[in-house]
Amino acid sequence: MKVLEMINQRVERLLVKSGFDRPDVRILVRNQIYVSLGTSLVIVLVTLASRWSLAFAAGAVLALVNFWALARVVEMLIRTQEGGPQKMFVIFVVKMTLSGLALYWLIGVERVPHWGLITGLGTVVINVAATGLSQVGRKRA
Repeated sequence: MKVLEMINQRVERLLVKSGFDRPDVRILVRNQIYVSLGTSLVIVLVTLASRWSLAFAAGAVLALVNFWALARVVEMLIRTQEGGPQKMFVIFVVKMTLSGLALYWLIGVERVPHWGLITGLGTVVINVAATGLSQVGRKRA
């Protein structure tokens, strides 16, 4: 149990240093780190680094990077109200372009298994649903 507490503390410090001031946003980003990297590690080890598991890991890491960037932008927009919509649009377009290029490379060039990649990208949905449900339970208690 001490190891998990140490990991949590280190991740929390990293997130605070990265500019995540709001605890609820830090919880979401921290959980996304755990879901993306944890499931990727387990699946890659269990399947002995099969192509499907590597595609899953690529999708999960891409989802993590996108989620991190989106959460960071939201934190920034909460602090500075001016120019919010314009900044958000530019960041969205750049992020979508980079994600599209990454997906093109993974699917078009590397020919990774589609379902592995899609499942890895789906870690965001799992994280948001699980974190949301756990937060609802805590707020009622």
